[in-house]
Parts: sequence; structure tokens; C-alpha cells
Amino acid sequence: MEQMLRNTILSEDGRTEIENIKHPTTKIESLASRRCIQEIAKELEIEYAGIYKDDHDKPHIINNKFHISISHSFPYAVGILHKKLPVGIDIEKPKEKLLKISERFLSRDEWLYAGDDIKKICVYWTGKEAIYKLNGKNGLSFKNNIFIHPFQLKKRDVIKSELILNGSSTKIAISYRYHDGHYIGFCF
Repeated sequence: MEQMLRNTILSEDGRTEIENIKHPTTKIESLASRRCIQEIAKELEIEYAGIYKDDHDKPHIINNKFHISISHSFPYAVGILHKKLPVGIDIEKPKEKLLKISERFLSRDEWLYAGDDIKKICVYWTGKEAIYKLNGKNGLSFKNNIFIHPFQLKKRDVIKSELILNGSSTKIAISYRYHDGHYIGFCF
């Protein structure tokens, strides 16, 4: 933990946020997701002074126009950035909890299509979470604003989705990958 803290560039707000996380595993995961962005920025030779979060809890690189998104699910952390377009990423392990709450975040058609396939439900969750993060504003309903078209479950694929807000529809392609028991969904 101490080594991770020493090697991760944190803004003052970022340091406070990390210090306020009580669970040690969540603290390390949160640090690791920030470290992902730091390492990608280094690789791309982008100036990196840490991350701040806006009023909607969306992360941004300090003094930089790149769009970013971060996520973590034990024992992994992920990050994504794009020079011009908003991005969203999520990582999740298929678990019973998702099955139990699926009716709350899936539309009726999605719920009927997924059935009790926990892996499909996890892909729906990561895809909707990625779109939520891409949108970057509070108040978006997974069930009523984000719709993912039926898909065949694979190790990796691109699936079609639609974000409907204020009567306007935006088509969004969601890429997903399966890695070591986890699904990663991302979009831009």
C-alpha cells in the first residue's frame, strides 16, 4: 500500500479521497485505477499531475483535455483515455448479486433475453456502466435510458447499444473483453 501511494501521483483532492476510503482492498483498487491512467499518460508522453473529479464524480486529468474513465473490481483495476472523445469503462466479475438486481437495471426485453445467464447479465452491467460513465452526468437510468441490443456471448466482441435522452437517440458501440473471470466493457 505504501509503495503504491509513493508511486502514484495524486492531487490534493485525490489524496483526500483515497485517505477517506476505509476498506483496504478498495483503497488499493482505487489507487491502482489512478495508476493505470498515470502509466498510460506516461506511455503516450502526456503531462500528468493527477486526477480530479467534477461535480458529477467524473474523473479528469488535471490541466489536460484528454477524456478518461477508471474502474476496479478485485483484484483488477482498469483505465481508458481518449484525446477527443468522452470514454467510459467498467470491470466486473459475474456474481449472484447482479442476478438478484437485474430487474432493476435491465429493460424488460433485456431481462427476458438474458434470463438467468449471469455472464450475459454481467456484460449488460459493464456496458451500461461504461455508457453511464461516458455520459458523465448524474440521473441517467440504466433501465430507462440505456438499451443494449441482443448479443451472442463471446470472449470479446463489440455490441450495439442506444442511449435515449430527452427524446434523442445516440447509438454507441460497446466493446467488451473477458479476462480471468471478469468482464471489461468500454466505449467512446
